[in-house]
Amino acid sequence: MKIAIRAAAAASLVAACLVGLPGPAHAADSYTFTSTVNPILKDGTYYSADPAPLVVDDQLFVYTGHDQAGPTTNDFIMNEWGAFATSDVESGQWTHYPSLMRPEAVFAWATPGRAYAGQVVRGLDGRYYWYVPINERESPASDKFAIGVAVSDSPTGPWTDHVGGPLISQRVPTANTIHNIDPTVLVDGQRVFIWWGSFGNLRMLELAADMKTPVTTQRTVTGLTGFFEAAWAFKRNGVYYMAYAGNNAGPTSQCTPANYHACIAYATAAAPEGPWTYRGTMLRPVSSTTSHPGILEFDGKWYIAYHTADAAGGNHFRRSVAIDPVEWDDTQTPPRMKLVTPTPVKGRDRTPRPNIAQEARVAVSNEPVPTQYWVKALNDEIQRPNPLPPDMWGTWTGGNPPQQWVQYTWDQPMRISGSQIDFWNDSAQGTGVGVAAPASWKIQYWNPATGQWADVPAPSGYPTATQGLQNTNFDPVTTTQVRATFNASTNGSTYSAVAVEEWKILAAQPANLTPPAIRVEVGERELPGTVPVAFGGETLRIPVFWDAVTDGQVAAPGTFSIEGTVLGYAAGRVTAQVTVLSPEGTEGDVTRPEVTLTPSGSAGTNGWYRSAVRVRADGVDDSGGRMTIETKVDDAAPVVTTDTRAADATVTGEGEHTVTARATDRAGNVSDAAALSVKIDSVAPASVGTLNANRTVKVLAADPTSGVAGIEYAIGTGPWTPLAGGVISAPDASKYTVSYRATDRAGNVETAKTIVIPADLSAPLNGNVAPIATPTASYTAGWNAVSALNDNADPANPSQAQIWGTWSGTRPATQWTQYEWSRPVRIVSSELKFWRDSDQGTGDGVAQPDGWVLQYWDEAASAWRDVPNPSAYGTSTTAFNTVSFTPVTTSRVRATIRANGNGTTYSAVAVTEWRVFAQEPAPEEPAGLPVTVTVTPRCLAGKAYVAVQARNDHDAAVDLTVETAFGAKSFTGVAPGVNAYQSFTTRAASIGAGSVTVTATDGETTSAHTGTYPALSCP
Repeated sequence: MKIAIRAAAAASLVAACLVGLPGPAHAADSYTFTSTVNPILKDGTYYSADPAPLVVDDQLFVYTGHDQAGPTTNDFIMNEWGAFATSDVESGQWTHYPSLMRPEAVFAWATPGRAYAGQVVRGLDGRYYWYVPINERESPASDKFAIGVAVSDSPTGPWTDHVGGPLISQRVPTANTIHNIDPTVLVDGQRVFIWWGSFGNLRMLELAADMKTPVTTQRTVTGLTGFFEAAWAFKRNGVYYMAYAGNNAGPTSQCTPANYHACIAYATAAAPEGPWTYRGTMLRPVSSTTSHPGILEFDGKWYIAYHTADAAGGNHFRRSVAIDPVEWDDTQTPPRMKLVTPTPVKGRDRTPRPNIAQEARVAVSNEPVPTQYWVKALNDEIQRPNPLPPDMWGTWTGGNPPQQWVQYTWDQPMRISGSQIDFWNDSAQGTGVGVAAPASWKIQYWNPATGQWADVPAPSGYPTATQGLQNTNFDPVTTTQVRATFNASTNGSTYSAVAVEEWKILAAQPANLTPPAIRVEVGERELPGTVPVAFGGETLRIPVFWDAVTDGQVAAPGTFSIEGTVLGYAAGRVTAQVTVLSPEGTEGDVTRPEVTLTPSGSAGTNGWYRSAVRVRADGVDDSGGRMTIETKVDDAAPVVTTDTRAADATVTGEGEHTVTARATDRAGNVSDAAALSVKIDSVAPASVGTLNANRTVKVLAADPTSGVAGIEYAIGTGPWTPLAGGVISAPDASKYTVSYRATDRAGNVETAKTIVIPADLSAPLNGNVAPIATPTASYTAGWNAVSALNDNADPANPSQAQIWGTWSGTRPATQWTQYEWSRPVRIVSSELKFWRDSDQGTGDGVAQPDGWVLQYWDEAASAWRDVPNPSAYGTSTTAFNTVSFTPVTTSRVRATIRANGNGTTYSAVAVTEWRVFAQEPAPEEPAGLPVTVTVTPRCLAGKAYVAVQARNDHDAAVDLTVETAFGAKSFTGVAPGVNAYQSFTTRAASIGAGSVTVTATDGETTSAHTGTYPALSCP
C-alpha cells in the first residue's frame, strides 16, 4: 500500500544492476527476538510495512514489505518482502524472516523494487500463494503496475512464478485504467476471490481452484465510504468484512481531517460480491500517513496487524508493523468491530523542558484548514527531516490572503520569554506563489490589563529561514494567549501561502521552584493540577504533571513523596510531600469553605470571550478535606459534584451568561455563593462588498452579538487600512484586487474577502490585455491555478501554483482556457507557453499537446469562431507559441488545446502564461480645410520679395495665418472663394529656395498647408 503521491507513482524506476533468469526465491537467514510492545520490531534496524497475517497450523505469520528509504527520502523504497512469525502473540516471541522474496528474483517480467502490499493465502491444494504488486519491465501501459502470483510448498518459500506473467494489469485479463496494487484474497470454501486497487478504485474477480484463472469478469466494488486503498477481506460467522484505508478527509470526517492520513474503515456484506454496507472506523489515523490492515483470528482471539512510524528513526517511509486485539460487538446485526486502541497507549511526555506549546489550545486564521495540512502538527513537538503536508499547518489554497495567524491559549496565565518556529517552503520569497517563508512576522501576547493584543517587548528578531527552528527571545510577559501574525510574501500582485511545521513557546524560568506540601484524603489519588511558581513579585499557578499515585499510597493516613514535571520548568523534575488525611473528624468545624471562579477560554476585547468558556470552581477548606461543589449556569439545573476540590462548568452560546457556585465541606458548612459574568461572542462579523458602476466598493458589516468595531481594507498588496465612510475607491484606472474584513468588539476578525475592481476600459487598449481579463478553464487541478495564466509572470522553473494544469485521474482529449473582458476588445495576436513533465506518447502525466486553436466569441451569432487567417500554431514547452490573425473585436477569447495520447489514454495539458494582444485601429485623420497656396518670388528695386496668396476653398469662412522666414500675417473671416494676399520683403538681393506655411482654422478643425518657392537673384 502506498500514499497518493502522483509524482512518485509516475516516476521511472531504477533498473536492476544485474538481470538474469529468475529462480526460486529462498528465505534469508531468520532470527528470533522478544518484543511485548508495539511496534513488533522497534529498534530501527529493520522497517516493515503493509502487514498481511496468515495462520499456519499453530503459527501466526505476518508477511510484510521492507521499507528501506533513508531518513530524508520521501519515497517508498521497497525491494523485498519478509515476515514475522509467532506461536503466542502475548509472549512477544517472534521469528523474523527479513527477506523471503524479491520481485525480480521470482518474476522474469518484473523490475526490481516497488515491493508493495501483498497477501499470502493457503490454496485449495494446500500450497501457499503470494499475491503481490509487480512493476512490469516492458509493459506499454501508462501505469505499469500489475499483480503477480508466486507459489510455494512452504510459508517461507522458496517461491516460483505461478502464472508466468501478470494475473492482473491494465491489459489482462481485461483492460482497465486503475492502479493495480494492494491485492487481498479470500478462500471461501471451494471458491477464491481477489480484490485489488488504489486511488479510490476497487475491483474484484473470482478465480478458479487453480488460484489463477478468472471465472468471472472484473467488477467495480461500491459501498465503501471513503475507500482509498489497502483492502483486506475476511469472513466471520457467515458475514463478509472488507477493511480498508479510508480517506474522506475534512473537518467533519469520521475518518481523518487530513487527506494524507488514513483511517481503517470497514464494510460488511452477506456475500463476497456484495452489496457492501459501510460500518464506520475501526482504527483511527496512526503516526504514519498511510495505514494498512490485516485482520484475522488466531488461537481463539482476533487481531489487527497495521503499521506506524513509531520505531526508532521511523517516519512516513520507514514504517513498522504493530499488532493489537480486535474486540467485537456481537449485540449488533451484523456484529461490529469496536474501535481499536493502539498499544502502548501514549502518555504525556514528562521530560523537563521549557516548551509549553504542547499544552495549549490552537486556533488559526484559516479554519477550516485545507485538508492537506494538519493543525495538530503545530504543537506536537515532532519535526521531520523531510516533512509531508500533514506534518505541518499550512494555508495554501491557490488564492492566498496577505496575512495569516496562529494562536495558542492556555487555561491559566503563563510566564513566557521566547519562541522557536520552523517554517516550511516550496517556493522562494518574492515569487507570490506556492508556499514561501513570510515576508515578515511578529509575536503578540494578550495583555490582560488592557484587554488588547500587544507586541512582545524587546524581541531579538523575527528570522524567516526555512531550515530548522528560528529563535526569538523577548522580555518576559504573563499571558494566557500568544499569537504569531505572518505577512505573506508577495510578488506585488499575488501572495504565497505560509506553512509552519512546529511552533514552540518557551517559558520564563523561575529562580527556584519548591512545591508546597499536599494534603489528600484516604483513597484520593488525584493531586492538585497546579503549583505556585514565583517570578519576582508575581506568583502564578503553573500546571504540574505528577507521577501516578497508587492505591497503596493513599490506603491509610500517612505521608509519601511524589515526583512531577512542572510545565515549562526545564531545570528538572520536582518532588512534593503528600500527607494522607482521614476524612473523619469534622467535629467542631464551623468554618465555611471558600470557593473561587476562574474562567478560561479565548479572551477577546472589551470583556468578551471568543470561544466556549470553562469556569473552574475551586473550593478550599481549612481542614484540607474534599467538599461538595454545586455549579450553575444561568437558569439551568445545578450540577453537584461530590468528594472533590474543584468542579468545572462549561459555558456555551453567544451572549452574556452568569455562573454561580458554592461549596459545602464535610462538616456541612456552606460557602458564600460566588458569581461570575461571562460574555461570549465566538462568531466573526460578516461583511458584504458591492462593486458600484463608478469602480468603487461599498462595504457593509454586521455582528449580532458584540457589534462591529470597524472595517479594514487593503488594495493589492498594500497595508491594511481602516475604512472610513464605507467606500473603497480605486487609486487609478488599473485593475485592482481589494481585500476587506470586519472586526467585532470581541476581537473576532473576519476572514478577509476580496473583490476585483475592473480596469477602466474606456480608454484605448493596446498591448497585452490578458492581465485585465477574467480567466476560466474547463478544469484546473487542485495544486495548479487558473490565475497563473494571466499573472504576467514567466518563471524559468515554475512551481505548480504558477501553472494552469489539468492533471487528474480522468483526462479528456481536449481542454480549454478562456479570457473575458468587460467590453469588446480588438485583438490581433496571442501567445502561450506550454509546460510538461512527461513525454508525448505516454498518455500520462502532463505532455506537450498535439495542437491548439484560438477562437473568439461572435456576439452576433452567439457562437465561437476560429480566429481568421491564423499563422501556424506551435506547441513548444520552452518558448512562447505566437499566432497572429486578422484582427477581430470580441469580449471573449478561448484557447482549445488537443491533448497528446497513447491511443488509449490522454496526457494532461498545462500552460505557464497566456498573452493576448490588442491593437486599437489608427485614428483617422480629420478632413482638412481646403486652401490653395500660391507663392511667387519677385524683384522690386533690386530687392527680393516673396508674395503669398491663399485662397479659401472651404464652404465657410476661415481664419488664415501665413508664416514665412521673413515674417507672418494673419487674416480673419476669409470668406469662401476669397484670397488672402501678402508680400514679404527679404531686404536682400538674393534668396535661396524655401517654403511658407498657411494655417487655416474654422474654430473646430485646423489644417496646415505648405507652399514652396525657388531661389531668386535680383540684378
